Amino acid sequence: MKKIIVSMLCALFCIGGLYAEKIRFTVTGSEGRYNQVKLVNKTKASNFDCIAYFLDKDGEKYIAREPLGAFHLGEVSSKDTCTSINLIDKGTHIGIVVPDEVGPVSYVVSYKDYPLFDIIEVSLYSDESPLGKEF
Repeated sequence: MKKIIVSMLCALFCIGGLYAEKIRFTVTGSEGRYNQVKLVNKTKASNFDCIAYFLDKDGEKYIAREPLGAFHLGEVSSKDTCTSINLIDKGTHIGIVVPDEVGPVSYVVSYKDYPLFDIIEVSLYSDESPLGKEF
């Protein structure tokens, strides 16, 4: 039983090697804790999966600690979103792995405050878009 579980976990982490684009950010919003991570597809690609991880900072490197959730994004539109529900503290490092088929992406992280819950929203843009890039 242990061997099966260990091999499944190894396979999950090895899948990350097949992905090209890695996004990394630290939660810096005004709230102390957030309830959800929402991914919004504004790229040219459709029907792809992203995996988000909690990261630990080890000196200059970031190490994936545990999966935060898997996101399936379909058609391209502002309504194409996928949400993972978790408690995420301010200062937490998060990494999102985007598949190679999507190509290079830029991203914008925004924080939405609602009366009963707070959301971290990550919008993915095609590389041609100026959004999420340094001017």
